[in-house]
Amino acid sequence: MTRTPMLLLRRMAAPALLALLVCGAAAAAPEADLVIAESARGKLTLADYEAELAKLPAATRAEFAASALRLRQYLDNLYVARVLAADARAEGVDKDPVLARQIATQVDKLLAQAQVERIEAAAAVAFDKAPDKFIARARELYLVNPARYAVPEKVRAAHILVLIKDGNRDAALARATEIRAKAVAGADFAALAREFSEDPTAARNGGELGFFEAKAMDPAFASAAFAMTRKGEISAPVLSKFGYHIILFEDRQPAGVRSFEEVKPELMAEQKTKAVADARDEVMRRIFSDPTLKVDVELIDRINAEAVARTNVAQPAAQPAPGKP
Repeated sequence: MTRTPMLLLRRMAAPALLALLVCGAAAAAPEADLVIAESARGKLTLADYEAELAKLPAATRAEFAASALRLRQYLDNLYVARVLAADARAEGVDKDPVLARQIATQVDKLLAQAQVERIEAAAAVAFDKAPDKFIARARELYLVNPARYAVPEKVRAAHILVLIKDGNRDAALARATEIRAKAVAGADFAALAREFSEDPTAARNGGELGFFEAKAMDPAFASAAFAMTRKGEISAPVLSKFGYHIILFEDRQPAGVRSFEEVKPELMAEQKTKAVADARDEVMRRIFSDPTLKVDVELIDRINAEAVARTNVAQPAAQPAPGKP
């Protein structure tokens, strides 16, 4: 491998290396030993990069490496960190007792996080293997809270919008009335919307709004649309805060309640999340309920008291306002 300073990587044409790096943790074991950069002071391997990449959510790893500039800057930083760490070890910095404890604490945190992830993964697998025992609970939740699964009445409609320009409401109403007359005479409503509607989406959707709840629309528009009952009915011009609308009533969905089968996937997803959280919480509970656990409360109180005292000393006493004792 050509040994080139990492800061020069952004000038290199290395498509094979970039393709390999984008693969991330999926690289084969022998490839993990490949050296990305090395010098007499340090070495950065593909395995080092993959270990750092593993800190990111799995779904974003390929996306992260897909930016050549970001990838090269990241590798620059990893290599610099590797060299500086080697320099620190050579100078005995890692022997400092405080730093040594900090390093050990960081290792503990990484291991603890890995253990939590293992516990959560095992709970998720256990749930997936035996979901039936959670279905009864999901059904119970469904039955005790039907309001959660209520579906409001919806109307399907299309519209043509005429804006009120320069405050001239009469002119807008006259234009809306003229367009409505064309629709009532049998002209294709979608074609009229594409030609005359001043709703910017009309050119794309022909004025179609799909099904909507009353609360999703301007109150005046919703009141008119939900008052219509006959499919194909065309409203008189309706004034809303947007302008005048000609509304084509298309269909209605009555209010109701989603069936258990409809909501079962989301209820089971909630049950799985809870099962994973319960498994994690149980491990935490066992840690703090360990009969061999001893806590020096007096020492904790002393640490707190000393910190409070130092804080009080560091803050100067408040000075009285001028003219006040």
